[in-house]
Amino acid sequence: MIQDLIAPDLFGNEAGEDEDPEVLGSYFVDKVEFQPFYAERDRFHIIRSRKGMGKSALLRKVLLDQEKSSGDAIILYLKGSDLVALQPVDAKSPHEHVYSWQQRICSRINLEVGRRIKLAMADDAMTLVESAELAGFKGRNIVGSLIDRLKLKFGAGELTKLVSKDALQLLERYTERSTTSVWLLIDDIDATFVNSENERTKTSSFFSACRNLVNAVRGLTIRASVRTDVWTILRQYDESLDKCEQYAIDINWGAQESSLILRRKVLSYFQRTYQSPNLYGHLRADSDAAAVLRLVFESRFPWGKSLVPPDRAIYILSNSRPRWAAQLCKLAANNAFRAKKDIIRFADIKASMKVYGKARVDDLYREHRHQFDRMELLIETFARSVPKYSTNEIIRHLDQQYVARYGLPQIDGQRVISSFDLLRFMHRIGFVHLRNQGRTGGLDFIRYEDRPNILARGDRENCFQWEIHPSYRGYLQIGKGLGN
Repeated sequence: MIQDLIAPDLFGNEAGEDEDPEVLGSYFVDKVEFQPFYAERDRFHIIRSRKGMGKSALLRKVLLDQEKSSGDAIILYLKGSDLVALQPVDAKSPHEHVYSWQQRICSRINLEVGRRIKLAMADDAMTLVESAELAGFKGRNIVGSLIDRLKLKFGAGELTKLVSKDALQLLERYTERSTTSVWLLIDDIDATFVNSENERTKTSSFFSACRNLVNAVRGLTIRASVRTDVWTILRQYDESLDKCEQYAIDINWGAQESSLILRRKVLSYFQRTYQSPNLYGHLRADSDAAAVLRLVFESRFPWGKSLVPPDRAIYILSNSRPRWAAQLCKLAANNAFRAKKDIIRFADIKASMKVYGKARVDDLYREHRHQFDRMELLIETFARSVPKYSTNEIIRHLDQQYVARYGLPQIDGQRVISSFDLLRFMHRIGFVHLRNQGRTGGLDFIRYEDRPNILARGDRENCFQWEIHPSYRGYLQIGKGLGN
């Protein structure tokens, strides 16, 4: 039905943390690399990716799984800002910041214990560990240690007055067992990150604090997320993060995995909305790919001189990011609806590219401005230009259109040496890609993650062909259009 195209949940919620739990479970694609993230024996892990790749969705999935299987465990899903807001900190040195993060984490767990036993006191009174040394928790269960701290601070008699009889019994049972586990899921710790000395120290010390805590106490499991580009900066600045590198898991989606996410979203919607098994109940997202895609897309999209499945074009235009894919599909679906069509055609994708491209350029600036504060000037030099360049051509463009006008800038706090550094940066952030010349049909690119050292030799005369990523072309008026 044509009305299905504008259903808000057809392509899922763009914010994974806001998605309905059952809906998220219906389309979430697990990977072997994610398995340590679910395992309690692995006390600390960091999920790392570019924006829009699904960090929040993975944390949300861990939350849902733990809620189903962890009994009386304390499970907390927090934003980084939730921890920051707990108490003001005037820390300057890395050690002070590490100590501050440890206090905030313990205080937040304490607040949850107090909430569960209905402890009638203000939040500031529950920040029990502002002077607690981590050494006092060494080798003990985190919840039992915090409750003992509670008794020490208020005294048994005063504590009895603060809680009801039932609550006091529950508190005592917590202490007696001392086996209550805590899962702490912390998202967007780097949400407001800017590349300054204080921000680098504050953010990098968070990961060291987490590692210290899980090593010092029993019963605490921490999962956290960070953007790949922020982590790269932090590691250059703070060598102590070398010890955390082993706990990092990267999210990358290939073409087949991205297609499966899209197909599961679509099929999940139709099976939820039309529950008759004779309609869509027999379809399977993994094995009936073409049939599922035909529910909302025309069967083939023109691309260059070829016709390709719609999911392949969407994968390229979304730069392998599921959130971008959802945004593009929603824009195209709205165009199809206005044209009174019941499926999304390639024409609807093309009609969406200016609005979609502006969103992508804005995302690019928000995501990487902390690395390069004048990157808008760099990107705008390609407006109304051509989409494809040899290495020599793109270096010449950068020399003439940027370096000659503005000089060599600083990127990640370091002065670049030549235009090759600008090209490396553009490749790293996904503004340009290498054409994969081993494929036919003009529909595949080599991303920075695939070959990060491709420019190591600084060779102007190599035979590489660089392309401005198609997602940016409509807004910047680059070239003739999609697939060219």
